[in-house]
Formats: sequence, C-alpha cells, structure tokens
Amino acid sequence: MLYDDKKFVGNVIKLARKKAGLSQEQLAEKVGMTDKNLSNIENGKQFPQVNNFIRLMEELNLTIENFGSRKTLLSGQTERQETDNELLKLILASTKSQQNAYLKILSVINDSVTGYKD
Repeated sequence: MLYDDKKFVGNVIKLARKKAGLSQEQLAEKVGMTDKNLSNIENGKQFPQVNNFIRLMEELNLTIENFGSRKTLLSGQTERQETDNELLKLILASTKSQQNAYLKILSVINDSVTGYKD
C-alpha cells in the first residue's frame, strides 16, 4: 500500500533530511522552497506540491518505495512499473510550467475517471 497520509509523508522526508545532515533551511534552499513550507510538510500539515516533491526526492535520494510498499502498489505488474517510470522521466525532464500543466491535466482526467477500473 502506498501511504498518502500527510504525517507519514512528512516523517519520511524529515528522517531523510536528518540522515543527510541538513537543516530545514538548507534543504529548503536546495529545492527552492521556504523553510516554513518545508516545516509544514515535515509536520504533516500539508503535502508538497508535485514539483517540490520530486526535488525533495532527488535531493534526499528517496524513491517511491520510501513512501510505501512498491510490491503492493504494483501487485507485480511490470507494465505498471514501466508506465510509472515513463511518467517520472517525463515529469523530471519538464519545466516548472510544464509540471503545473501536467498536474492540471492529470487532475481533470482523474476527476473524470473516478471509479474506472482496469
């Protein structure tokens, strides 16, 4: 199961930051966010924006597996893993404005396919 709990996500980020020997201020500066914003994320008050989440993962050498069980998430479906990897490559190679556009598009698609099953 991939956890989407704000406190869980924040704790993973906080532990990785401490393991890297970085202060909130240092990490926030490296990823281009305010230390207040990072504090809110680490304390489970908010989720990071997609672009900030990706930068945090890169800076802290985190993978999606750090946020839940990849095996459970994918249920052994290698096709799903390939799709995930392609999406991540696309997002990582995009500009901030492209990421914002992707987020809006995916939100609209997600809203329209709620309840759809493969």
